[in-house]
Amino acid sequence: MQLLRQALRLYRYLKMWPEKISARVVFVLIGMNIAACSHIQKVPSPAREATGSFPLTREMAQFEFGCSNLRAERKAQQQEIQRLQKLLAEKEVYIRSQEVRQQDQQKTLQETSNRAAHAQVRLRRLATRPAAASTIAEVEMVMENLKSSSFTDSELILQAQAQRLLDAAATAYAVDNYAAAMDYASQAREFINMMRNNRERKASDPHHVTVLFQVPIPLRASVNSKLREKPGLKAPILGVLKKESIMTAEAYRGEWLQILTADGRSGWIFSTLVEAQVLPGSEMVAK
Repeated sequence: MQLLRQALRLYRYLKMWPEKISARVVFVLIGMNIAACSHIQKVPSPAREATGSFPLTREMAQFEFGCSNLRAERKAQQQEIQRLQKLLAEKEVYIRSQEVRQQDQQKTLQETSNRAAHAQVRLRRLATRPAAASTIAEVEMVMENLKSSSFTDSELILQAQAQRLLDAAATAYAVDNYAAAMDYASQAREFINMMRNNRERKASDPHHVTVLFQVPIPLRASVNSKLREKPGLKAPILGVLKKESIMTAEAYRGEWLQILTADGRSGWIFSTLVEAQVLPGSEMVAK
């Protein structure tokens, strides 16, 4: 366009001065102008170039942002998979431990039942009037010796349970039920031995061990009580035993009793939360 304007300008000049300028000169000038114009370099427009590259830069940024989000999501998914796998493994271990525990409980229940049956048979075999009187007198003497020293709060409760069993033994003896009399007296002796052993171990060794009762002791919950997996207030809770729930004490550790419930559950309960089971006097008459 610029070249056309320059050619027109030269043409007008030719018409104004025809006598001074020849055609050859005009063509020379036009040729020089064209040659000069052909050597003019076009300067690129920075603004347009920047404008043209902006969409590409924005798309690359969006792509990188999307990739970053995908990597974060993948990492979160991997962490969640690992957490679920760990949880599943823990559940499997727990299920296996519960299966083993149930088998152990069943075995313990059978052993306790056998021990109780053998104890009953032995007591009935020895259940004569002189034997019952001797057993009751022996336990009463041990109880009197124990009373010569002071009791802790938990020992007072155990002592009261032992005395309750001794009273039941005397009642059974009075109605000629010598087997029941010896049974109650033997249970009272187990509580007394528990108090004596705990005192001796506290003096010599603060660490308690589990001690089996020679005669299983029928008990019932005096209040709603927590059944624990191990002896101790921080041990896991297996369930809650309602008041009047029936159970059998088969061992002790310190002031905790290992019991077996009527529905086959095994665990530990604090000794002050239970009481000995005794029959009413009218039901103690020997048949």
